[in-house]
Amino acid sequence: MYRASSGMQVITAAVIALIYAFIAQLFLDDPNSLTVSLIALGVFLGGILTPYVGFVLQHRKTEVAAKAPRPQKSKTTGGDTRTLYVGNLPFKTNEEDVETLFSQYGQVSEVRLVKDRRTGRKKGYGFVEMDATGADIALAKLNDHEFEGRTLKVRTAHADQDTE
Repeated sequence: MYRASSGMQVITAAVIALIYAFIAQLFLDDPNSLTVSLIALGVFLGGILTPYVGFVLQHRKTEVAAKAPRPQKSKTTGGDTRTLYVGNLPFKTNEEDVETLFSQYGQVSEVRLVKDRRTGRKKGYGFVEMDATGADIALAKLNDHEFEGRTLKVRTAHADQDTE
């Protein structure tokens, strides 16, 4: 979407205010210069401030949404969790199948399979969040394990390297 520059907004607001002032003089019975000037000034300021007010409101709305706490799934383990990268997944597999596979080794909190934004098709990899002990066991057991005709690649996800 095209957004006019500040200078263009000022010029546009001034032109609209002038046109409005001339139209107001035509319809007022006793047009004095103060009334017409106040009307023109109001239109001018409204034309200048409207885009900025919209921008500020949209920016605040975005900030509030970013600061709002995101609902998290309840974790029954209550302990330390780890995220695993799972690659070379069959394209037809779903989150439930992956959760079933990994839940053999520990409590699974979440499974996220990555999809192409444009097509909505799965890309063949995803992430499994599970308790740390189960993640270590699953990493050892499932890396290079055959699953639905494909050899899985399981690694510790890089985003999990933050310090607490």
